[in-house]
Amino acid sequence: MKKNDVHTNDIKPDAIKPEENYTQFMEECILPYILSRREECYLSREAGRQIYCAFYTAGECPPKQHTEADEREKDVSGIILISHGFGETADKYFEMIYYFLKAGYHVCIPEHCGHGRSYRLTKEDPCLIHTDRWQRYVDDLSFIAKSAKSRWQQCPRLPLFLFAHSMGGGIGAALAAQKPHLFDRVLLTSPMIRPLTGDVPWPVTKLIVSVMCALGREKCYVIGQHAYDGKETFQESCATSFARWAWYKNKTDSEPLYQTCAASYGWLREAVRLNRFLMREAWKQTEAPVLLIQAEQDTAVSKEQQDLFAEKLTASAGIVCIPGTKHEIFRSDDETVRRYMDRVLKFLSP
Repeated sequence: MKKNDVHTNDIKPDAIKPEENYTQFMEECILPYILSRREECYLSREAGRQIYCAFYTAGECPPKQHTEADEREKDVSGIILISHGFGETADKYFEMIYYFLKAGYHVCIPEHCGHGRSYRLTKEDPCLIHTDRWQRYVDDLSFIAKSAKSRWQQCPRLPLFLFAHSMGGGIGAALAAQKPHLFDRVLLTSPMIRPLTGDVPWPVTKLIVSVMCALGREKCYVIGQHAYDGKETFQESCATSFARWAWYKNKTDSEPLYQTCAASYGWLREAVRLNRFLMREAWKQTEAPVLLIQAEQDTAVSKEQQDLFAEKLTASAGIVCIPGTKHEIFRSDDETVRRYMDRVLKFLSP
């Protein structure tokens, strides 16, 4: 089942712009294109708790003009729901959204609870990522998925795809299991089946988390984590492209709402529980075809757990390991990003 990525030529070489011109590419090409097709809104699954969500409409048809009779809608291949990772925001996916729109997909991307502009369960510290239960993430994402389908309901036959990264991959895998007919295909990229915890063994981590939460410290920083200080270096990051890393870091440095970066003991407790559900139950319930794309040099999540999870899934599941990549494969060098997008789009349009 496990294999290395193979070189493909489906995306033209000039589709992925040179990294040395990345800022210019973003400011003059990507942003004008995607922002003209974006509609931002806040949706509430629970009273008083607003989820930030951005909808991007593909094709020539501008937002709010969706007519089934419009011939241009024939160029739309489906809807992609993006589930972002730990500490991220929707803006980190601008480049990916651009490629999806260019390929003919509507895109919907929310920000998870405790991230970016969405609601938070701890208001005292904007840097702390906390949740009371992992199911909250899943229920929120399910709510947004249904909103995305209804938004483009004039095209009822459009398939709904999931593109889920890291923590968002764990959430997405759980949702695909609980709602087995929601997605037509599920793409998990560097999914957090289980987070890595440095030099602390997983059984010890579970014990520490249990004790700290029992002591009422579920909303406190996990030991070793701290508020955002902007000191992360490129070498410490999960990216292999300096240009892509630097562009988003500049945004994060200037926007406090984007500076969510550290886990609470409550969040880690729920990561433990999510791992248990994925490994014991989720694989039995998943029906949609799944592709898991793995980073060769991942230091954020467990590759071993990814392998085990993929092996437990049905025969329709596949796993691809991309050589030379770190956790954030979509922030690799130009050639790797091109091959990565080839693989993603091939899976969505077999």
